This record gives sequence, structure tokens and C-alpha cells, in this order.
Amino acid sequence: MSQCLVLSAPPKTTLKIISNIDEECEKATISDEIEIHQGPFGAFRLNQDGDTLPCEPAVNDHQETHSSSPEDVIPLSNPYLPPSELHLSPWSQALMQFTFDQAENVPSPPFPGYLDAMLDQDCVEDDPAAHEYSATSCFPDQSYNQPISPTSFTSSMGTTKAVPQDAVFLLKHYVSAVISLMTPLRHSKTPWHVLFIPHTKSCLAGLALGDDMSDASLCAFYGTLAISAFSLGGVSRSQIWSEKAIIYKHKAQQHARMMLTTAYDVPKVAKYKSILMALLTMVQVTMFSGNRKQSEYYFVEAEKFIRLRGLPRKKSRKVRLLHHCYVFERIIHESVFICGANSRQRHRVHAAIETSGLGNYSLDSLSFRLSGWKNLDQEMMRVRGQEEGENDLHLERPGFWSDTLYPEIFGIPEAWIFLLSQVVRLGKEKDAAEADDASNCISLKEFIGRAKTLEDYINNLPLPSLENIQSELDDEIIENMLHAMQNALGIYFYRRIHDVDASLLQQKVLGVLDHLLRCEHRDSTVVHGSAGFIWPAFIAACEAEDPLIQASFSDWFVNSARRSGLSCFTETLANIQRIWQEKTCSNGKSITWLDLMKSTVPLQQIF
Repeated sequence: MSQCLVLSAPPKTTLKIISNIDEECEKATISDEIEIHQGPFGAFRLNQDGDTLPCEPAVNDHQETHSSSPEDVIPLSNPYLPPSELHLSPWSQALMQFTFDQAENVPSPPFPGYLDAMLDQDCVEDDPAAHEYSATSCFPDQSYNQPISPTSFTSSMGTTKAVPQDAVFLLKHYVSAVISLMTPLRHSKTPWHVLFIPHTKSCLAGLALGDDMSDASLCAFYGTLAISAFSLGGVSRSQIWSEKAIIYKHKAQQHARMMLTTAYDVPKVAKYKSILMALLTMVQVTMFSGNRKQSEYYFVEAEKFIRLRGLPRKKSRKVRLLHHCYVFERIIHESVFICGANSRQRHRVHAAIETSGLGNYSLDSLSFRLSGWKNLDQEMMRVRGQEEGENDLHLERPGFWSDTLYPEIFGIPEAWIFLLSQVVRLGKEKDAAEADDASNCISLKEFIGRAKTLEDYINNLPLPSLENIQSELDDEIIENMLHAMQNALGIYFYRRIHDVDASLLQQKVLGVLDHLLRCEHRDSTVVHGSAGFIWPAFIAACEAEDPLIQASFSDWFVNSARRSGLSCFTETLANIQRIWQEKTCSNGKSITWLDLMKSTVPLQQIF
């Protein structure tokens, strides 16, 4: 702790802060109740008669049964905190507890009014939504509508102007409720526990200490707040949280723009991991807020940054974790965003990579085209070396890599993600042929041979062993997710490559729905690993023909939206219902989600 403070406060700044505090203390009379905060330092008067500073907000008698004490919100039993006889201000207690708390020990978030009372409105940043913020309007539940009196805190809650008033609360909600949307696994070694959360905590501490933060760090910080606020806005049906989410998203976008103007400067302005975490955070913000077009922009920028700054370097485990996060989400995105292949942004990025002299580090094509494999069964048994495993970014080449991290992060074997990548690539070959681009596509014979090989491989996919999963609940969640993914992968293949009649896919559609409902029944408290479930749900629901099956899919999306608070589930369902409606009005013509995506469904909201 002391080393952290020393490093975060330069000597000249430290002396100036202490001098200012000393001068303010000298000006105060003996009878004054004072509490002064500047940067990481502060001073307050300790009463000699043994009285302590109030540690709980004052509440009326009729409110006591509904209000939580600060100990309920931020427990003070952490061994890193000082003993109770050392009196800390509530702001210091909150910040220290959150900074030192381990992610797996963070309790479920309380009502937002507590942190509103903790942070003085005059001392936080000039936030347009801050002046409208009210704890009594955030949650419809009766227990959340009891106002908290801020009088116990307003004299002692000073902090730097850069710290948003609800940052601690939003970050605790992110840890306890939002991470489960990224991954179905609940161990403490996911990228969000190892990288994103510590980085965000560091940003919060830096802002509280008055440090100058890079645009990359601020982008990740405000992006994380936006995700959490979007979730809270949906769960609580509070317009105020939704407005705050939009404000934080806008701040994150501003810092992202400034970050990208200097991302390739030499000497570098920010660390590689910081910039990539910021880009991935923006991908998550735009996906969870339902804007696929913006997601496309940040995906392509992340690809450019990885290929120019990531692939040429030696990759630590943490860097590989980030690369795996990017690739998994990118391939899912590529499977449904089929009209983005010829965008001007992609052409500019590909040209920049090719002219940089660093394109040789990429062992896959820049345009998601097929590699030259012939015998897939044989080549899938080939052992890939470290360079190929790391630099075949979008999984173009078949093979086995023992150091893959997809099972550890998402619970899904790399071979499954590779097969989805291959179907995406074969689909692009089909698109090229249909566009009469004969010079840039494979022959019909080769297309049929590749399609047959992929079909056989997908239909005979073995389920991986789950012996390394410790929790019985996690085991069941992962097993159901894998069954849903397997059926959805088959549906996607037959729709994207062979464009079969939907009646031939109904058994697989039922398989996806069955495993989604089993997972929901097993643990209805959260939505686990949204990409691992929302993609199979979308692919299968689009093909559903029976009204009862359609109603069951609708219920699943509605329940997922209610539990997660994220609009991506609601907007995806709206698009699926539009697809169902178009099918009923097609006068017998076979219409698929691929057709509608090109014509009636907005690209930025398809999934």
C-alpha cells in the first residue's frame, strides 16, 4: 500500500498537498469540525472524549427495516483495512475496501443511494445526469425506494473532480453481475478477473489520487461504467441509469478516438494491453447496447492494432488472454455480419497492414478466405507450434494447439471455434461465386468437397471432457451450452452453405431450445456467457416454424433481458420476430434471416 501511494504521488506534488492541508488545519479553530481531503491525503479532527465519526447514514425510524448500513455495502472486515480504532472517513473506507477486495468475494451490489450520499455533489465531475440522480427512482422494488439522509457524509466526502459519483457502486455491480455475461465459467482466472477488473480498479485509484490518466485507461474505465449502467438500467427499469450509461459510453468513445490517434506513435503513449483492453471494452459496450455497426468499427480497429503491434511481439499469457477474447467474439460477429466484408474501413485497415511491412507476421488471410487444407481429419491432428498457434489470428489453419485458452475462458474447445471460422470462410467463397467474381473464388468441385468435409466433421463433433471443471453447477451449464452450440453450428452450416428448407432443421432447433431451457432451469439467477448462448438462440430461433417453439424462444429472450438488464436480448428478439413475420407474409417463398439481413433488418441490430 505505501509503495503504491509513493509511486502515485510525485514528491513535489506530495509536499504541496501536505502543505496545503497543514495551512487549512492552522486556520481552523479548536471548536471547528473539520475534514480535509487532497489527493491521497487528508486530515480530520478526532474528538478526545472517545466519540467516533459516524459510520452509518442517518435514517428515520420508519426506514430502518429497509436501509443497509455501510458495513452491508462495503464490509470492513478485510484484513488489509486498519483496526477499528483508527478512524477513516467513509470515502476512504469505500475506496480502500474496493481496491483491496478480491473479485470473487465481492457481494451483490446494494442500492445506489449509499454512494450518492458518500460523494459530495460539489466535489464530483460536472456530470449532466448527476444533478438528476435520485436513489428513490432507480429501483421499482419497495426496499430500494427508501431515501438515505446524506447529512452524515456531506461534510467529509471530498474527492477529486474526475471521479464519477457512482463509480464504486457501478464497478461492484460489474464484478458481481456483469462478468457472468462474458463467460459461463466462475473461476477467478478469467481475463476479466485477471486483467479488466484490476485495470479498472487501478484507473479508479488513479483518478482518486489526481493522477494524469491515459486515454486508453479512461476509455476502458468509462466503458466499464457504461456496461454496468446499461445493465442496471435494464434490471431496475430506471431511465436515470440508462441516461448515465449513454453519458459514460459517450465519454468512452471520446477517449477511444483520442487513443487511436496516438496508438501507433513511437515512443508509445500507452501500454499495448491498456489499448487492447480499451478496444475490447468498446466492443462489449456497443454489443451490449445493441449496435452491431459500432461493434464492427471497434472489431476492425482491434484487428489492425493486434496485427501491427501484437503479432510481431513476444506474447505473455495476459496478452494471449486478450487475443483469445478478441478472436472468439470476432468470429461470432463475422458469422452474422456478412455484409461488412467490403466496407471502406476494412479496405483501409487491410491496406495499412499490407503496406506496413508487418503483414508477414499474420499467418492467416486478412479477408476470411479459405486456406489450402485437403484432408481435414488428418490436418486436425497436426500439432501446431507456438508461432502458428499465436499468429493464425482468425483460426484459418487446422491443427491442434495445446496452449489454447478458449476452454479456460469460454468453456468451448478451439476446434469448435475453428469449425465456425471455416463455415464463415466457405460462406464467403459462396458469396464471391454468386457475385460472379470467378477470378477470386474456388472451383465448384473444391467447394462441394470442402462443404462435405465440414458437414461430416460438424455432425460428428465429440463433446469435450469436463473433468477440469470443479463446480457441479458449472459442469451442467457448460454441458448444456456445448449441446446448444453443437446444434446451432449445424443449423448455421446448412443455412449458410446449402440454404436448405427450414423444415429440415426443426430437430436441431428443438435441440438448441431444450438445452437453453435446461440451463435456465438449473440456474435462473443470471445469464451465463451471453455469446455462448445468445448466438445459438438467434441462429435456432430464426429457423423455428412452430408457434409454440417460437413462443418458447421469445420467453427465453425476454427472461434473459430481464435478468441481465441488457438491450441486446430485447433487440435481437425484435429482429427475430420481424423475421417470423416476414416468413408468414412471403406467399410461400422461402425467406431466411440471411435474405432479410441484406434487405429489411438493420445491420447494426441484427444480433
